[in-house]
Amino acid sequence: MDTSRPLHVLLVHVWYWPHVGGGNQHVEQIGRELVRRGHRVTIWCADVPAHEEKRFTRGGVEVIRIPPSRVLGGVDPMVSVSDLDLSDVDVVHLHDTLPVLIRRTLSKARGAGKPVVTTFHNDYVKTTTIGRMLKQLRWVTQGRRTLHSSDARIVLTPFFKDLLRKKGVRGELDIIPNGFSPVGDPAEEPSGLSSRDRTRPLISFVGRMSFQKGLDVLMDAMESYDEDPGFDLAIAGKGELSDWLDERHAESSSKQHISVLGLVSDSEKRWLYENSDCIVIPSRFEGLPTVLLEAMHSGAPVIMADVNGLGPMVEGCGSGLSVPCEDPLSLAAAMSEVIHADSTTKSQWGSSGKDASREYQWDRVTDRILEIYRRIVGE
Repeated sequence: MDTSRPLHVLLVHVWYWPHVGGGNQHVEQIGRELVRRGHRVTIWCADVPAHEEKRFTRGGVEVIRIPPSRVLGGVDPMVSVSDLDLSDVDVVHLHDTLPVLIRRTLSKARGAGKPVVTTFHNDYVKTTTIGRMLKQLRWVTQGRRTLHSSDARIVLTPFFKDLLRKKGVRGELDIIPNGFSPVGDPAEEPSGLSSRDRTRPLISFVGRMSFQKGLDVLMDAMESYDEDPGFDLAIAGKGELSDWLDERHAESSSKQHISVLGLVSDSEKRWLYENSDCIVIPSRFEGLPTVLLEAMHSGAPVIMADVNGLGPMVEGCGSGLSVPCEDPLSLAAAMSEVIHADSTTKSQWGSSGKDASREYQWDRVTDRILEIYRRIVGE
């Protein structure tokens, strides 16, 4: 078995830099780690939002952004891959199962005889009856077919392995978690916090401003306190709900205790991890969020919504508390519990998170992904 031959790996994900999201980071970090080890990496993604450069190199990774003819439902860009070349690609790694870009790349790879790996990242929640019906139909006709047509299938957690079995997926499923890279930039306090009273405890949210992330649940929790909650809340990130959050913040009864920071730098994000009494993640659905892993590595206790098996994971490794999904009162109670916990308990949460996070660093995760690449190319 030749485990030293450099591979040319094609990573395919609808969204990529400068778009902000956990899936983008997952794909970018795999690419950078593979390049660091001497492999060649190309990324295909949709040019949404439109970027001035369509082909460029970032972190040693070749990026090809494909302009769509239109975007279905605001989330699925209609793109063509017919003019793109797969001739010297060794492995195609798809990151999702349903989008047009994924399915067309799969078809092209199968026609070219290229081995395919697919990672199932998440089970997206639909809130309407029609949305749930369309989701089920697309899964039966498209999503499951993508996985069955792949030579290897990766899920992020045991929860998703069980879920795919229930959804009728056959064959081997490899469990390889999302990874993270510790923030190397020195910590720097966000300017939006410079005037706050530093004697007060601080709880932080770091993530995309979206329905998925449960920002409305977090704001409802803040407004459930009869008076001063006893801590300050920092909200960092940007996204489609940024304007909504600004309006909600302006109208909030707790606005004097909430700082909306917008997008923060890596240095500022590190400062939040290292100086917050806890990081709160009130999501409606998740795969394995990078914020969770980064917070654990930094020694910050975590409050995690119990979605897709992540609540038991957090409590199982002793890195914080789990709360029911979409339950503002339980979230408010958990935030109060954290800030009133004794120093020994807080220290135990922090040290347990640090210990558990080591297995999720990208060097170890990429070792396992490379094993799958070598397996399906017959080495």
